[in-house]
Amino acid sequence: MFQFYGTTWYDNNHNNVTEVIHVSELIENRLETENTNERTGELHIREAIQYILDHYQEARLSLFENHKMGNHVRSIFKDIIINEANLNQDHFYVKGSVGNGRWAEIPWISIFNRDITTTATKGYYIVYLFKADMSGVYISLNQGWTYFKEKYQTKLGRKKIRTTANIIQKKLNFTPDHMTAEAITLGGQGWLAEGYEKGHILGRFYSANNLPSSKELISDLKELLITYNEIEYMIGERTLEQFNDYLLLSDDGQFLEEEQQQEEDFQNRVQSILDEKVKKAEKNSMEDIETEDTPLPKPEPVIDQTKKERWPRDAQVAAKALRLSKFKCAFDETHVSFTSKVTGERYLEVHHLVPMKYQRNFNVSLDRASQLLALCPTCHRQIHHGTDKDKENILRKLFDDRHEKLKAIGIEINLDELCQMYGIEK
Repeated sequence: MFQFYGTTWYDNNHNNVTEVIHVSELIENRLETENTNERTGELHIREAIQYILDHYQEARLSLFENHKMGNHVRSIFKDIIINEANLNQDHFYVKGSVGNGRWAEIPWISIFNRDITTTATKGYYIVYLFKADMSGVYISLNQGWTYFKEKYQTKLGRKKIRTTANIIQKKLNFTPDHMTAEAITLGGQGWLAEGYEKGHILGRFYSANNLPSSKELISDLKELLITYNEIEYMIGERTLEQFNDYLLLSDDGQFLEEEQQQEEDFQNRVQSILDEKVKKAEKNSMEDIETEDTPLPKPEPVIDQTKKERWPRDAQVAAKALRLSKFKCAFDETHVSFTSKVTGERYLEVHHLVPMKYQRNFNVSLDRASQLLALCPTCHRQIHHGTDKDKENILRKLFDDRHEKLKAIGIEINLDELCQMYGIEK
């Protein structure tokens, strides 16, 4: 009895080579007996990959229809991945492609988590991507480029998909051994090849001249599946679009209320916007803000991991409000603070008088300069964490100063209602 290892048959004692069978011959036998139970050897993932690397360019010179290479990628390779990685097909969907009606420049085979996506055009998935010159293949945790291209158009889409990849890389708790976030280069000419390159999150390159063993290849896949499951957890109950919008908030200069890290990032972004170049660029828009008297529609919420509605804040609006304050504390202009390294002015923080978490109770936007206040760090902490008496004292002063402006932008509220929002018991 003989067993197959690599591209050679050995006897059970591993003493003598009894027969040499090339990978291509093994594939031929598998193809010829695809619909029967008669197979001359057990094909593994290393041999399946090697066959594509060795023969794909030759196959592209032949007619596309009914070519054995298509069957190999779409059927044989697919079955090998399912069997050797022990994939639950109720949870995972595996698909391979050599093109649609004509040969693809970059053949691929993907593993989709059915709860995330079943298409390479959107969402997150694991994919084997073969280089155009067949010098090697990548295993890549990737994302659908078509989604970004259609939503943002090509130029902005390139930026957004890379930003998403970078954010996810930082959020991952588990990075498999041998895997890196280094850019991949497929050597293709089409926009799909570029999309795969931009969408790459994490992966590994296997050279055609030095493919690892099947055991190592499957081990890499199983480890990357753990990382893939982590993305499923990140998405939670959200749709893909809700998840991507959430990830890209800070890239768009928006930050969520009621989240400590986001609060710090929000204040930092406000400071960074106020450099000399931005001050100059905003000079012409200041009069519009000073006469802000028109309500704006209620914005769309962002959905968090628990499917809770959250409301983003625009750092650009906050930066303009901070400039309008002339860097004086809205509660007491005599309050001192340290000098900001970024702006060279007194360091102040921006605060929404009517908290953004109550946006769902209003039909107009709360993220307006008219209800954004510049406070020294002490007053800002006090309005959040001080005694009820101290908080009410600050709120009364701020409300008296701003309630007419609030009415002008459609925010109807009285002092008692405002105090209730801050948890002040009377």
